[in-house]
Amino acid sequence: MTLGERTRLFGGRVPDVVLRQARVSAAALVALLVFTSGAVWGQTPQELAKARTLYQQGLSLEAGGDWASALAKFEEVGRVRLTPQVRFHIALCKENLGRLNEALGDYRVAEYEAEQAKAKELAEITKRREQLEARIPKLVISRGAGAERARIELDGVELGDAKVGKEVSVDPGPHRIVAKLPKGQFEESVTLAEGETKEIELVAPDDLQPTTGGGPTEPTEPDDQPPPIKIEPSGSALPWIVAGAGVVSLAAGGYFFLQKNDAQKKLDSVCRGDVCPRSSQSLQDDGEQYAMLSNVFVGVGIVGLGVGTIMLLSQGGGSETTETVAKRRVRVDVSTQRAFTGVNVVGHF
Repeated sequence: MTLGERTRLFGGRVPDVVLRQARVSAAALVALLVFTSGAVWGQTPQELAKARTLYQQGLSLEAGGDWASALAKFEEVGRVRLTPQVRFHIALCKENLGRLNEALGDYRVAEYEAEQAKAKELAEITKRREQLEARIPKLVISRGAGAERARIELDGVELGDAKVGKEVSVDPGPHRIVAKLPKGQFEESVTLAEGETKEIELVAPDDLQPTTGGGPTEPTEPDDQPPPIKIEPSGSALPWIVAGAGVVSLAAGGYFFLQKNDAQKKLDSVCRGDVCPRSSQSLQDDGEQYAMLSNVFVGVGIVGLGVGTIMLLSQGGGSETTETVAKRRVRVDVSTQRAFTGVNVVGHF
C-alpha cells in the first residue's frame, strides 16, 4: 500500500505513526549516503557498517521520542565520523532534553559545516537554529551595594567581568548565583522560562557589607612612643632641679673615675703585662666597680644636664612636650676591660 493509499484510507489525514515511518525511511536513505563515502576518511568497512547500524538505531529511538538513548547512539556514530547530518541529530536530541544552549552550539556548527559541504539539509538546520534562539532564556547579573568587588558564580561556573551586567544565555529552569566577598558569601536563586529575560542585582547583606567611616574601626597597634607629657611652663624650678641633678651625677662620675685611675696605677705596679698576682684580685674587683660607677654617673649626669638645659631654653617660648625632647637623644656606651680603660660616652642633642 502506497502513502497515498494510506492517506485515503484514513480520510485524507496521515497519522503520526505513518509520518514517523516515512521520516525513518527517508533518514535511512540519508544514512546510506552519509556513510557510503567513508573510505576517503580512513574508516574501515567494519567501522562504517557499525556506524550505519547505530545511525539507524538512533533514528528509530528519535522517532519514538527516546531522546536520551538516541543521543547516545548519535554520539557514538560521531566518534566514527561526525557529519553535518549527525551533528544535526545530536543537537535535536539535546534540544528535546532541555539542554538548549548545548543544542544551539551544535546547530550553529552543523549549519556552518552544511554550508561548506552544500548539504541539502542546510535550510532545515538554519530553521531549527533560528527557532531555538528565540526560546533560550537570558539572565543579566549586576553588582549592587556592597558587592562591587564580588566574585560571581553561576551554577558553579565563575563569570568573568565581561559577562557581568550583560545577557547570559541559560537553560530554562532554576539557577543558583553565588557572590563571594572577603567576609563571606551569599547566594540568590532564580528560575527562568523559555524565552524569558531576567535581571538580578546582587546586594550584600548587612553582615557582609564593608565597614564605613562611621562604623567600628579595626584596633590599631599601640604606639611605641610614650604619650606626650607637658614640661613645666615658664617659672618652674624643675629645669634647675634636673640640671642640678645632672651636675651632681657628673661630679660623682668624676670621683669614681679618679678612684678607677688610682686602682689602675696600683694594678700596673704589681702586674707584669697581662699576668697579675692572686693577691691583686681585690684591687682588680674594686677597679672594675669604680669604672662601672663612673660610667653610670657620667651618663646620667649628661642626660640630666642636657634635659635641664632644654627645659630652661624652652621657658618663655611656650610649653614643650617630651615628644620634642625625645628627638634630642643621648646614647651612653659603657665598656670595661681588665685595665678598666673603657669609659665611652657618645651623645647628641
